[in-house]
Amino acid sequence: MERREYQRLREYSRSYWWHVGKRALLRSVLEHGVPADPARPAVDIGCGVGDSFETLAPFGRFVGTEVTAELWQRGMERPPRPVLLAEGARLPFADGSLGLCTFFDVLEHVEEEDAFLGEVRRVLQPGGFVLVSVPAYMFLWSEHDVSLHHHRRYVRGSLKQALARNGFTVQRCTYGFAGILPAVAAYRILGRWLRGGGDPSSSYVATPEPLNRLLASWIRGEAWWLRRADLPFGTSVIALARKEGA
Repeated sequence: MERREYQRLREYSRSYWWHVGKRALLRSVLEHGVPADPARPAVDIGCGVGDSFETLAPFGRFVGTEVTAELWQRGMERPPRPVLLAEGARLPFADGSLGLCTFFDVLEHVEEEDAFLGEVRRVLQPGGFVLVSVPAYMFLWSEHDVSLHHHRRYVRGSLKQALARNGFTVQRCTYGFAGILPAVAAYRILGRWLRGGGDPSSSYVATPEPLNRLLASWIRGEAWWLRRADLPFGTSVIALARKEGA
């Protein structure tokens, strides 16, 4: 991710409805699939600006990893937990040393998907947990994906297959952000027709505060629903899995 995109991420991560909603969705899946244990050794791979650490705190003693030091250079606020410089395919942890690995909107950036997931499996304890989120549906591919150096988008079946192929037992796999799918699809498809010149950029849309609050509340409602059942569609896929051999 380029420096300008990290800066945009930092600006939006705390209060923008999509980030607020994503944390609520992830927390709901965690609470109903992973026993709370703040002492569990854990890593958030590709932790970005560290906005998920507070959400994850009840489930493990987390550190983060990132591939660049751009996150905290030149006076930027440092993430609230330690962050190690490391690529996902070469994690600086011993075999079987972690009880939980999370990576949110990371796997789509990885060209060698199996190498990455194999490394995650290496560092997990038998029976250790994985929580992953990825963007959904290739028909939503746009300059947003290009700007963020994505290699693919997923459906529920393709994410489950990737995890199973690399030695994980999928316990749950659901979509998220169901309510915004029609609007996002229209925006992305229309954008292909109206796209002008210049460099591609991620699709943060300026949102008036009342609408920002409404959208965040809507996604929190989806998080409430996930306590009871999966969502059949949405702009993200979320999966919870365990390393085989428990």
